[in-house]
Amino acid sequence: MATERKRGARKQTGKTARSGGKRRARKPKVRLSARKVYVLSGLIVLLCAASLSMSVVMSARAEGANRVSVPAQTAQGETRSPAVVPQTQDAATYRQSSSRQTGAGQASSAEGEWITPSVRQQDARQQSVSAGAPKQDVPPQASPAQRQNPVTQSAAAHRSAEAQQQVAMARPRDGEHTARRPSKPSFDIPPAKNGATLVFVIDDAGRSAENVRKYVALPFPLTVAVLPRLPQSRACADVVREAGKEAILHQPMQAMNLRLNPGAGAVTATMGGAEIAAVIRENLAELGPGIVGLNNHEGSLITADLVRIGTVLDVCAERGIYFLDSRTTAETKAPQAARERGMAIFEKAGPYIDNDIDRDKMLARLYETLAYANAHGVAIVIGHVDKSVAILPALLAELYPHLAAQGYRFATPSMLR
Repeated sequence: MATERKRGARKQTGKTARSGGKRRARKPKVRLSARKVYVLSGLIVLLCAASLSMSVVMSARAEGANRVSVPAQTAQGETRSPAVVPQTQDAATYRQSSSRQTGAGQASSAEGEWITPSVRQQDARQQSVSAGAPKQDVPPQASPAQRQNPVTQSAAAHRSAEAQQQVAMARPRDGEHTARRPSKPSFDIPPAKNGATLVFVIDDAGRSAENVRKYVALPFPLTVAVLPRLPQSRACADVVREAGKEAILHQPMQAMNLRLNPGAGAVTATMGGAEIAAVIRENLAELGPGIVGLNNHEGSLITADLVRIGTVLDVCAERGIYFLDSRTTAETKAPQAARERGMAIFEKAGPYIDNDIDRDKMLARLYETLAYANAHGVAIVIGHVDKSVAILPALLAELYPHLAAQGYRFATPSMLR
């Protein structure tokens, strides 16, 4: 029994020894303090934030490189690029602050104020409403969390700076626009002699008041001859009067070519003196007050008839208006009829300006007009409202300052009476 107890004791001692050995072989557990946990958590958060920031900045650069910015238009039509925003500012964009009127009537600026993106969006909405422009889609304002996030604010400022830098780099350098503009046309205009005076008469008004406006906008004295009994005859006469130009009756008369229809209210070869006078009085009344003269539309058959053209001159004397012979025929008897009555009349000089609807050919006719004016003192020339409206008003506007610089005068027939 004693031997068995000793053996059992030895076995128990061996188990204990082995068990103790195993306990001693285990590594002790590491316990972290709360401070260390907070530090490690903070490092992990900072690493994540830095990675997110780099990702946002890279995407913002790529987006800014593909964005097209349109320069603003000022009220005078000049194009200007926005100022480049300094990249040192993270949470705001720069807006100049001294007032200046833009094309939409809003105040732009020239000194300085820093504004957040949300304020800029509010300004855009207000400008759209005040200018009457159609509403545009504006991104929603940033949430409070986004406004407090330095990464979001930095990306917004950087994106704005990238876009504005591209506009500034695309802006042409001084002198580039001048080099690309076509040179102004040069005119070979001789100096005026003998008090050379130019009288421009534009015939055939009555179909388009809008076309008449393009002529009466010219910056020199001008006469417009209005046909009667057309849809816009009275409206055209009103446009001429309102512009302060001179309106006359463009009286239709029968031509030698009887197949030509001179139009309503015409003087014909079958009419007697009383009938001719009545038709002219009706046409003058239709155009309203202030009609100061009369010239013939077509009318080669009538102006070559001493009696009938004499009746036309009698009506002019009765109304105190002048007569301008358009000289549609070399056989005109108007000068003879005027001499018999002791009247002074006017006559067209040279060909019509716009026999050919071509700018160079019109310019050649105008050079002939200058030569006639220099030789005779006065040149009365005739064009046509609708026929040459696409060329003649612009050509005369270009010529005018050059003609004035060379000493040419401008007048209407009534100014020469």
